[in-house]
Order: sequence, then C-alpha cells, then structure tokens
Amino acid sequence: MGVMDYFKPVSTWSAKEVREFIDREKIGDYNLIDVRQPVEYEKGHLPGARLIPVGQLSERTAELDHGKITITYCTAGVRSRAAASILERAGFREVHSMAGGINAWQGLVAEGFPEAGIEWFGAARTVGELITLARVLEEGTKMFYSKMEETLAGRDETALFRELAAAEERHIEMLSALLRDMTGTGAETVLPKSPERRPGEKIMEGGMRLDDALSWSKGKASREILELSISLEASSFDRFLAMRARVTGENSMKVFSTLADEEKRHLGKLTVMFEKLFAF
Repeated sequence: MGVMDYFKPVSTWSAKEVREFIDREKIGDYNLIDVRQPVEYEKGHLPGARLIPVGQLSERTAELDHGKITITYCTAGVRSRAAASILERAGFREVHSMAGGINAWQGLVAEGFPEAGIEWFGAARTVGELITLARVLEEGTKMFYSKMEETLAGRDETALFRELAAAEERHIEMLSALLRDMTGTGAETVLPKSPERRPGEKIMEGGMRLDDALSWSKGKASREILELSISLEASSFDRFLAMRARVTGENSMKVFSTLADEEKRHLGKLTVMFEKLFAF
C-alpha cells in the first residue's frame, strides 16, 4: 500500500489467531511488534515481542525484515492499526494488527475504538490531490482536538489539546499556501468520494469519521483519548514523510519536512502525557 491509496484497510487477526500462529511458528520467522510505550512493555508483553513504539516506527522500519509476516499489537488495538498501516505503506509483505490488543490476549473484553481505514476517497493520483487530502484530514483532526480541549477542561491534558488544535490550524494554512503556489488559486482538487461518505461529513486521520470519534470519546478516560490521539499523530507523521518523498519541488519538500517534524514533536508530547497517566 502506498501513499496514493492512503485509506486501504489493514488486516486484523484475533488474539486467538495470533496465539495459534505463534504456537506453530518459530520465533525469528516472523516480526512481532509491540507498539506501546516502554512503561507498558515492561509491565508485560507477548513472548518474543520486540518493542518499537508507534511514534518511532516510520523511522525504524529498516530494523525489520520486510519479507516476514508481521504482527503489531498495543493495548486495545488502535495504535497497532496505525502501525500496521505504516508498515504496509513501507512495503512489508504481510501485516496484521491484533484486534483488541493485549487486553484481548489476556481474555479481557476491550471496548472498540472508532472504525478506521475506510476508503472515503479514491486513490490520489496527483500531488495536488494529495495536498487536498492532507488538508481535509487536518481539518477533521483539528475539530476533534478542539472538542477534546472542551471535554477535558480543567485537566492537565487541556493545554496539550489546545496546542494540538492550534497546530492543526497552522498545518491547514501551510497546505493551503502550498496548494496556492502550485495551482495559483489554492482551490481544493475535487476528490472522488465513497458512496458511504455523506455530504459535508468530516474525516480524520486514518479514515475515522469525526462524528464516530466524538461519540466514542464521551465518558472516556484521558488515557484512552490520548491513546487514540497518538494513533492519529503517528498516521499523520507517516503520511507527511511519505508525501515528502513523493514531491520534487524544494518548497514542497520543505513544507512536508516541517509538517512531519511538528507531528513528531506532538507524538512526543502525547506519549509523555500518556506515560504520566499510565503510571497511576
């Protein structure tokens, strides 16, 4: 899967399927990647699992054998979906995300996260379409972060989500300026839509409906919201790296490098906050 068909859904295996696979295969014949944070990994992980936090995965794919079957897992399945998507775009032969994460492995009933990976748009064919797609996703994600700032008002995480929402607004402006430089008007390219997408519906990183994410977030603990946000930022970071490799103009490359660097910093801040909450 490449950057041009960004929303291709990833394969998922149940915890039972993963367990059966591990039981019959030799350690070393496959990649088993724990994409959580070190503090989570240290509290317990699957046998033979290698720790590569999802925020580092895009830059560490060379450490893994692309030709082996690869399984990603996290706590409840949301970060591992983003990780599996990143690996597929990096050219890994066969990748599966473990549904329900380590919670399901331990026999716990894990509440699902918003559905992701739905093909709301046809494959982008031009750089202009890629930039338009990026702007659409940034707008949806900005709205999610703004709502989380309101939802978490009074908590330590409020300022972080305010910062994230402001950053998404800057990204939208940067992408608009880049599109204007390329087209002379800044007008969005019309992207082919999936019949499942309703007019005016907002879509977030990874192919999540904004409405679904907002509905899911009601009553959720900060840690769960942060986990979802980490997956969003990891997807965005990977996409900007892929788009930087796709463009040729010096200005375009500079814009996508800046955007990728910002997403990487956001990932760092989210993971620090996540680990702080995980400690309690």
